[in-house]
Amino acid sequence: MFFRILFSATMALSLLSAPAARAQSGQEAAFVLGLMESMNALSVRFNREVCGYILRHPNGAYSSTKVSWGGLASCASLPIEEGMEVVSSWHTHAAYAVDYDGEVPSIQDVEGDMSLGVNGWVGTPGGRLWFVDGLNGTMRQFCGRGCLPEDPNFVPEDHGAVFESYTLDRLYTRFGRDP
Repeated sequence: MFFRILFSATMALSLLSAPAARAQSGQEAAFVLGLMESMNALSVRFNREVCGYILRHPNGAYSSTKVSWGGLASCASLPIEEGMEVVSSWHTHAAYAVDYDGEVPSIQDVEGDMSLGVNGWVGTPGGRLWFVDGLNGTMRQFCGRGCLPEDPNFVPEDHGAVFESYTLDRLYTRFGRDP
């Protein structure tokens, strides 16, 4: 399910002035894993995407913007408080759907992060957590199936094998689209 980012002029200015995406730190990864454990469970339960941004405070601590609830295939993040450093986006892919390949980040997820120059995190119905590099569009499983709460109705590999990592070109191939 794809991730649409809708933002106010204030948020756009904040993101445009954000530093270029960089690799995640261990502290960021630990924060995200804790956040996504609870958000993925809620997302599956209510069958809605949930999203936000990871922020780094001047003292080095991490937090999330206010959680935003989306629909089955979209989520709009809320404006970001001025002066906060946006480190990455995060969102879930709602519950399992027979007609949608939600076990990998969508093309829109990756291109959205790249256009904003931020990394991204994506939780899936099968309980995977993906890290998206916002500079080069590569993605890798931070942790595999079942590391986050998964949808009890999830059918493993229903849309084909899920690789440990993807490039944007390989993702285009998976979804049968041209770049």
